Amino acid sequence: MAGKPDKREQSPWLTVAEAAAYLRVSRDTIYRWAREGKITLYKLGKLTRIKRSELESLVSPKTADSWTSLSQEAFSDWDNPEDAVYDRWKELYGVREG
Repeated sequence: MAGKPDKREQSPWLTVAEAAAYLRVSRDTIYRWAREGKITLYKLGKLTRIKRSELESLVSPKTADSWTSLSQEAFSDWDNPEDAVYDRWKELYGVREG
Protein backbone atom coordinates (compact mmCIF):
# COMPACT_ATOMS: atom_id res chain seq x y z
CA MET A 1 0.00 0.00 0.00
CA ALA A 2 1.25 3.44 -0.88
CA GLY A 3 1.74 5.87 1.97
CA LYS A 4 2.05 3.19 4.62
CA PRO A 5 5.18 3.86 6.73
CA ASP A 6 7.91 1.23 6.74
CA LYS A 7 8.14 -0.64 10.06
CA ARG A 8 11.90 -0.03 10.15
CA GLU A 9 11.31 3.74 10.08
CA GLN A 10 9.17 3.43 13.22
CA SER A 11 11.44 1.01 15.09
CA PRO A 12 13.42 2.41 18.00
CA TRP A 13 16.20 -0.10 17.17
CA LEU A 14 18.47 -0.09 14.11
CA THR A 15 20.98 -2.60 12.80
CA VAL A 16 24.55 -1.43 12.32
CA ALA A 17 23.98 -1.26 8.56
CA GLU A 18 20.76 0.76 9.01
CA ALA A 19 22.50 3.12 11.45
CA ALA A 20 25.35 3.63 9.00
CA ALA A 21 22.92 4.33 6.15
CA TYR A 22 20.86 6.66 8.36
CA LEU A 23 23.93 8.77 9.21
CA ARG A 24 25.58 8.24 5.80
CA VAL A 25 28.76 6.84 7.33
CA SER A 26 30.43 3.46 7.01
CA ARG A 27 29.76 0.49 9.27
CA ASP A 28 33.40 0.79 10.40
CA THR A 29 32.63 4.32 11.62
CA ILE A 30 29.70 2.99 13.69
CA TYR A 31 31.95 0.36 15.28
CA ARG A 32 34.70 2.95 15.90
CA TRP A 33 32.22 5.30 17.59
CA ALA A 34 31.14 2.38 19.77
CA ARG A 35 34.78 1.66 20.75
CA GLU A 36 35.26 5.37 21.53
CA GLY A 37 32.14 5.36 23.72
CA LYS A 38 30.18 7.80 21.55
CA ILE A 39 27.38 5.27 21.01
CA THR A 40 26.33 2.02 22.65
CA LEU A 41 25.84 -1.24 20.78
CA TYR A 42 23.28 -3.60 22.29
CA LYS A 43 23.51 -7.35 21.82
CA LEU A 44 20.11 -9.01 21.54
CA GLY A 45 21.04 -12.66 21.28
CA LYS A 46 23.16 -12.86 18.14
CA LEU A 47 21.87 -9.52 16.88
CA THR A 48 23.57 -6.16 17.35
CA ARG A 49 21.32 -3.11 17.57
CA ILE A 50 21.62 0.62 18.19
CA LYS A 51 18.96 2.88 19.68
CA ARG A 52 17.66 5.34 17.09
CA SER A 53 17.29 7.99 19.81
CA GLU A 54 20.98 7.66 20.69
CA LEU A 55 21.97 8.33 17.08
CA GLU A 56 19.65 11.30 16.90
CA SER A 57 21.13 12.81 20.07
CA LEU A 58 24.63 12.21 18.70
CA VAL A 59 23.97 14.38 15.65
CA SER A 60 21.61 16.92 17.22
CA PRO A 61 22.89 20.49 17.60
CA LYS A 62 24.32 21.37 20.97
CA THR A 63 22.42 23.86 23.09
CA ALA A 64 23.77 27.16 24.32
CA ASP A 65 23.74 25.77 27.86
CA SER A 66 26.19 23.02 26.94
CA TRP A 67 28.62 25.60 25.54
CA THR A 68 28.22 27.76 28.64
CA SER A 69 29.09 24.89 30.94
CA LEU A 70 32.06 24.00 28.76
CA SER A 71 33.30 27.57 28.90
CA GLN A 72 32.93 27.75 32.66
CA GLU A 73 34.84 24.49 33.03
CA ALA A 74 37.59 25.58 30.64
CA PHE A 75 38.18 28.90 32.38
CA SER A 76 37.66 27.80 35.98
CA ASP A 77 41.41 27.97 36.67
CA TRP A 78 42.10 31.05 34.55
CA ASP A 79 44.41 32.56 37.16
CA ASN A 80 46.39 29.36 37.75
CA PRO A 81 50.07 30.39 38.10
CA GLU A 82 51.24 27.15 36.46
CA ASP A 83 49.44 28.18 33.27
CA ALA A 84 50.99 31.66 33.21
CA VAL A 85 53.76 30.38 30.94
CA TYR A 86 51.19 30.06 28.14
CA ASP A 87 50.56 33.79 28.31
CA ARG A 88 54.15 34.27 27.09
CA TRP A 89 53.96 31.86 24.13
CA LYS A 90 55.10 34.44 21.57
CA GLU A 91 58.19 35.22 23.62
CA LEU A 92 58.93 31.52 24.22
CA TYR A 93 58.62 30.59 20.54
CA GLY A 94 60.38 33.65 19.13
CA VAL A 95 57.32 35.16 17.45
CA ARG A 96 57.91 38.81 16.65
CA GLU A 97 55.16 41.40 16.47
CA GLY A 98 54.61 43.28 13.23
